[in-house]
Amino acid sequence: MNRYRRHHRHDPDLDAVYTRRRFLVASAVAAVPLGAWWTIARPTEARDPENPVGLPQGADAGASSPISPTGSTTPTGLPDSPSTTSTVPSLDHNLSEGMVDPKIGLLQQRLTDLAFDPGPVDDYLGSATVRSVWAFQKLVMGVPRERADGVVTPEVWDRLHEPVELAPRRTPGGTHLEVYLPEQVAVLFTDGRPRVISHVSSGEGIEWCDEVAVDLDDGTTETKGICGRSVTPGGVYHFERKVEGWRNAKLGRLYKPTYFNYGIAIHGASNVPEYPASRGCVRFPMHIAEYIQDLVEIGDAVYVFDGVQDPEHYGAQPMIFDWPDPDYTTTTTSTTTTSTTTVPEPTTTTVPEPIATTTTPPTTTSTAPTTTSPATSTTATTVAGD
Repeated sequence: MNRYRRHHRHDPDLDAVYTRRRFLVASAVAAVPLGAWWTIARPTEARDPENPVGLPQGADAGASSPISPTGSTTPTGLPDSPSTTSTVPSLDHNLSEGMVDPKIGLLQQRLTDLAFDPGPVDDYLGSATVRSVWAFQKLVMGVPRERADGVVTPEVWDRLHEPVELAPRRTPGGTHLEVYLPEQVAVLFTDGRPRVISHVSSGEGIEWCDEVAVDLDDGTTETKGICGRSVTPGGVYHFERKVEGWRNAKLGRLYKPTYFNYGIAIHGASNVPEYPASRGCVRFPMHIAEYIQDLVEIGDAVYVFDGVQDPEHYGAQPMIFDWPDPDYTTTTTSTTTTSTTTVPEPTTTTVPEPIATTTTPPTTTSTAPTTTSPATSTTATTVAGD
């Protein structure tokens, strides 16, 4: 029985097909570990946690991103936003009043970002910036009021560029003002976040007597002598009335006052020292007084903390009202006008001598009397007091 062996003819095209298939399979197997390695090896900052593989996004996809665009600044009144300390240069010397330094501009911008309004960002450390640093030292660093000096040391600089968060002591909602008498600082909050933080000066706590000029509602001004006690009472109040511009009041000359406790108001003043100095009002620096009145509405709450009791313990404790100065007196007399009447000088008549030797009787001269009115009296006015 013959057996036949079948021999297959070699086909080069078939071998090429098998070769291409093996190459594609090998490439796919190699691509899997390569892709995993690339995902892991990419820099962390280049990956988006919501899009880890870097897929293209539409133009509207980033509109609601919480990350601010490069170069944007932190909005004023967001004091808890962290500082980018890696980009802030260190400070190796003190910054004090009267200096001009580029780092003062950085200081002013940081204070602005934290709502401690220092005035213009101009690289000059003037009185407005000093008061802003006072407020930061007292409120954030816990420096006692008597020791706040407004000098920016490296320690103050470093603390300034750390995250800062200031929470209100009361949360009524909306806009409200908190005045801290022991620290001599006031904070205007809106929805629980600081909008304006300022050094202030409140009642001096002494008794005073003075002659004051008071602007009346009818447009006239009244001058009188009064006494009072320069106290800013603690308590819970509400803004009651606004006055534009300057106003002469019993407690002094006030700029853009907003009243919250009878005659006590927040207002601007050119003199806002580091200690209580007013007659009861809460003085603000002038550059802040320019706009703070516009940030509050009639009816917004005012909490005054005196460091002794909570404001709610006092409620709406009224101010200490003034009383007439017992030593302020006026003396008034009348002035009389003097008049004098003068009669013309007398005349003498002489008769001509006749030709005859007869002489006429002696000439008679008559003089009219002169009348003089009473002597003049003078009036004097005396005012006693300061």
